[in-house]
Amino acid sequence: MIKGTAVNHGGKTHGYTVPNPNAQTEVIQHALREAKIDPQTIDYIEAHGTGTALGDPIEIAGLTKAFEAYTQEHQYCAIGSVKSNIGHAESAAGIAGISKILLQLKYGQFVPSFIRRS
Repeated sequence: MIKGTAVNHGGKTHGYTVPNPNAQTEVIQHALREAKIDPQTIDYIEAHGTGTALGDPIEIAGLTKAFEAYTQEHQYCAIGSVKSNIGHAESAAGIAGISKILLQLKYGQFVPSFIRRS
């Protein structure tokens, strides 16, 4: 079930493959407030990072900081990113992520995300 969403702009960064970790934290915290849910009840997050070895850890840092405001628990929420499977895909990235989420809901299983190592 999708209970909340949020959208933001990362502001000035060193490029579109370099997200702003503070903006990441703020957008996740906004979504949690809007949905009125405890982060510990979240089973899965479809990350919308960059699909790069630089950008993805920045997004994870932002998510971690956002969740730490609510709990000190770790590793209770699965995380994936379609971009690690197909690349950034620029304008198609959003619909690819939504498609992946809907298919996972339909079939009741997570699609593996690939970890890129530099």
